[in-house]
Amino acid sequence: MIMGGDKLFVIGFGPGNDGMLTDRARNAIKAAHRVLNTRDMPLPDLISELKKPEGYETSAVLVSGDSGFFSAAKMILRDFSHLYDIEVIPGISSVQYLSARLKISYDDAVLTSLHGRNGNIVAKASYNRKVFTLIGGENSVQSICRTLCRHGLGDVIVSIGERLSYADERIINGKAAELRDMAFDGLSIMLIENPFVVNPHAPLYDADFIRGDVPMTKEEIRWLSIQKLCINPQDTVFDIGAGTGSVAVEMARRAFDGFVFAIEAKEDACALVRKNAARHGAFNMDIINGEAPGAFDSLPVPDKAFIGGSMGNMDNILGGLLSLNPNIRIVANAITLQTLNQTMTGFERYGVADVEIICVNIAKSKKSGSYDMMVAQNPVYIISGGGGGHV
Repeated sequence: MIMGGDKLFVIGFGPGNDGMLTDRARNAIKAAHRVLNTRDMPLPDLISELKKPEGYETSAVLVSGDSGFFSAAKMILRDFSHLYDIEVIPGISSVQYLSARLKISYDDAVLTSLHGRNGNIVAKASYNRKVFTLIGGENSVQSICRTLCRHGLGDVIVSIGERLSYADERIINGKAAELRDMAFDGLSIMLIENPFVVNPHAPLYDADFIRGDVPMTKEEIRWLSIQKLCINPQDTVFDIGAGTGSVAVEMARRAFDGFVFAIEAKEDACALVRKNAARHGAFNMDIINGEAPGAFDSLPVPDKAFIGGSMGNMDNILGGLLSLNPNIRIVANAITLQTLNQTMTGFERYGVADVEIICVNIAKSKKSGSYDMMVAQNPVYIISGGGGGHV
């Protein structure tokens, strides 16, 4: 219900050139007794001014960019609908404008903003063919291109539009590696195109991974363990004892808008994780050469953790994880009864909730002459518990 009586037009003016305003927007500006502009007025001053509707039968606020996309319009609608009868008048967005200048469509693109906010651009570029992002503040073109390069995405194609719609507008195309040291206007828009994008929902089989001499969690155990982990798209996930990286790669796909930290003590195994991550486009991953829990010190707080190898240090690993996040969800694999006992003792010591143990016995068919025989594999215990479980 609209409570306010005074009229307030919230007008999107897109890239910024007044020539991009629609006729509806121009008429609303002419009719307004007071015109405010987010381009020229700090947000606290704008809010203070909007709190004083008296004396202005009609007001207009020009909001930069797209009125429906990370815009001040959202805040105005939320906080001032009780004071004003608000009408939003959209304008031509910078995404529309850059798409037109590049002669491409954006109906298959992901839209995000890194203007004054954090965001996981690496994950978005890993699993989406096209990503449009607004940039500004600390998230400059240089810093984003360097981040992409650092995570193995230096070959993605980047198009930068700066000062769009003005006489001195500039649109630059190139690989992220080629643009990482170029200077651009602080307020720009970026299109990232990844021609090598992978489908994060496709399963991976054991034969898809480079094996080497490093132990690997087999595909059926991997799939069950990850399912028990209940990974959400934006989660931060630890893989402790990453081995070949098979679990880390599939977890990175599940956390397709999040990030995985593969922690592995052996340098040769870290190299293998790196190869498998690149092979399967799992660039939303950092590989940490170190032992848990000491390796946790420089990492962000995890939402989920998989323990594939503890090197006999299960108790300290569990304590370290739960000190970072008391509500973390943990899944551990155990082949021996000793590891199972250490895991259960640790879960009990630290009060892990909703603990479940399953023992998985798998047999696979093998040809023996004209017959098919079932060959049993070693049983594996999957222990899960903590937050993020069944509700």
